[in-house]
Amino acid sequence: MPYLYILVQSNDHIGDVMVQLNDYILNHIAKTPLILSRYNKEKKRFDYDILKNKVDKYIENGKRELILLYGLRGLGKTTLLSQIYHYARLKIEANRVLYFSMDELKLNDINLMDALKAYSEIFGINLYEEKIILLLDEVQYEKHWDLVLKNLYDTTNIFIIATGSSALKLRESPDLARRALHKPIYPMTFREYLYLTKNIKIESLFEEVILNNNLDNFKKVYAKVYSLILEEDVKKYLRVGSLPFALEDDELDVYDKIYTMLERIIYKDVREVRDFNMETLDKAFKLLYLLANPKGERYSYESLANTLEIAKGTLINLVDVLEKCELLFKIYPYGSIEKKVRKSQKIKFLPVPIKTALWHKMGVVIDDVCYGSLLEDVVAFYLYLFCKKKGYNLSYEPKKGGADFILISPYMEKIVIEVGLGKKSSKQVLRSMERVKAYRGIVIGDELKVEDNILHIPWKGFLLLI
Repeated sequence: MPYLYILVQSNDHIGDVMVQLNDYILNHIAKTPLILSRYNKEKKRFDYDILKNKVDKYIENGKRELILLYGLRGLGKTTLLSQIYHYARLKIEANRVLYFSMDELKLNDINLMDALKAYSEIFGINLYEEKIILLLDEVQYEKHWDLVLKNLYDTTNIFIIATGSSALKLRESPDLARRALHKPIYPMTFREYLYLTKNIKIESLFEEVILNNNLDNFKKVYAKVYSLILEEDVKKYLRVGSLPFALEDDELDVYDKIYTMLERIIYKDVREVRDFNMETLDKAFKLLYLLANPKGERYSYESLANTLEIAKGTLINLVDVLEKCELLFKIYPYGSIEKKVRKSQKIKFLPVPIKTALWHKMGVVIDDVCYGSLLEDVVAFYLYLFCKKKGYNLSYEPKKGGADFILISPYMEKIVIEVGLGKKSSKQVLRSMERVKAYRGIVIGDELKVEDNILHIPWKGFLLLI
């Protein structure tokens, strides 16, 4: 609808006065730099450079893209848009960089196409030929958002970056499967956390160290930064530090925000795309509490379904939808397809601080056992990120005393990984290497050496690798 309706009082009568959409657009464009200035932080997440390079290619070479940034609330998507907005305005005419918060447009009963048409008329800009950078926050608030973006991509010359906090909606649109670059925004690694909190910038050495056992550069980096990293820095990262809003908020407030986020995802996002009743959604919350067990117990679907008193099929659907919401990820047991189906999976929280927020709600005191659990989850998160980027697979050895993780390359080369807070022996890793025919092993503990084709690396050092 191309107008805003505002109630005013005149001559003791209340009437409708139409404010033209053009006025709204002009006012919006004028106030946007100020509104976004509070998000335009000097230090930037590593994803910023990726987006900046794509903006540069569009401005310089006309390489147009449609980029969908999705991920949980609080991971810095609005901040990224703000930083790109301010950067792009320095590279091309300022009025060719547009930002809309789609929930605000919805609140004012304005759709995106009408807003763009009004913008085109005001500035005399041809949407179909001229360079325009369009930044859309919380795009899922636009009705038929995927068809609107498809139409803009197919018919105009606009470069588009759109964000959404409902990963389910952004990932499941068939209309944009081939057109859009779907870029997940993940929680921060410790390396990124150190950069944003202490201005310590370290090059990623994961492949060099983990895949090649090459410690030359790592030893130099580790010696240089070791004294700068306090134990509380590491512990705070394990508890809450992978979430950007934890850099500014009190830790107890972080837990409250995480819990509020979980309520919104389960009772709003999940309900909008899956036909679960309220009782089943309540069970989804109970499932998260079970998975937060600090002892790291592995549950079978049968035992979880019995504990929650729901059908196994319903439980499988719940886990599947929570994984698509970017709350969880699954690690399958190593072996045949039959074993992967028959044996229980490890189910990890993708943002590890979900676990500590649930502990806080349950009154769990975080001790060494809890930190060991958090460390294993962070290692799993790192390996998950690496597998997503490089096409590797991640498994675990299901038998008692088996490897915590098995990293499998596209060429079926295997690396066995064992995690612990203290000094760990090589014997368990050697036995696992023999069983799964792995060519290398890694022990994450408190030593730094290579012995019998096994890399021993301090867990604080491992956190610096990605």
